[in-house]
Amino acid sequence: MGADRLVELGRELRRLRVAAGMSGAELARRAGVPQTTVSRVETGRRVSDAEVVVRLLEALGLGAGEFERLATEARAAYVESAAPRVDAGVSFRRGTAVEQARSASVVRSFESVAVPYLLRTASYDRAAGTVVLGEGGVDRAAVLGDQGRHFTFVICEGVLRTWPGSGACMPEQLAHLVEVAGRANVRLGVVPAGTVVGSERCGVPLHGFTIYDDSAVTVETFTRELTLTAEADVRAYVEVFEGFARSAVFGDEAVALVERAARDLGKILGSIH
Repeated sequence: MGADRLVELGRELRRLRVAAGMSGAELARRAGVPQTTVSRVETGRRVSDAEVVVRLLEALGLGAGEFERLATEARAAYVESAAPRVDAGVSFRRGTAVEQARSASVVRSFESVAVPYLLRTASYDRAAGTVVLGEGGVDRAAVLGDQGRHFTFVICEGVLRTWPGSGACMPEQLAHLVEVAGRANVRLGVVPAGTVVGSERCGVPLHGFTIYDDSAVTVETFTRELTLTAEADVRAYVEVFEGFARSAVFGDEAVALVERAARDLGKILGSIH
């Protein structure tokens, strides 16, 4: 299947890039393409033409034999995957969110109930019964610590007050949110309870989602991981995200809401013990 070959090719391109000590942005610069193109190729999604992939391979400075082999594979994969499919732009392939999290330069995430995936602590994962997406998951500390990447998280205040299990995991989780909010490459926004939320396209937060660059949106469901890559879908989710972000407070105001939730939780846990 051409689609499977694109996934394999993307993984190989990423492996070679990392081995060369090159960032996605640097590879894009050398190849003369947008950084989002590198992200699309590395996560197994089609770009406009196989020759774009060939340019990325050239920019890696591979040996002649290895370059010719991979260039031939890229052209063949694009021929095989050229036929239109009824599910084009929609994928249920497990692990896509992990691949996107590892490579995207700009990440925007919205949640109305649960802590966003990239901000969850291990104890929160265990208490909430959430599973790590994809094989091996993702090193969240390393992803967030990459100063060349930028993250915006918008959460409803209810996220801070939805305590999985006994709530024992939440002091650590809330402290982690405060710490992360202070980083230069992270913006944390909180939509205060009672605030009018939404955009012209969507008046209520139907579900959480994460936008990677301007190329893909992932949605975590109870049973599957949904990825949308059609340009119209991505644009729609960007519009929805921006609408929710306009309803949020950031900076010190957001941190104050997190700290207030932590104090309230402390009183509840203290009364239990």
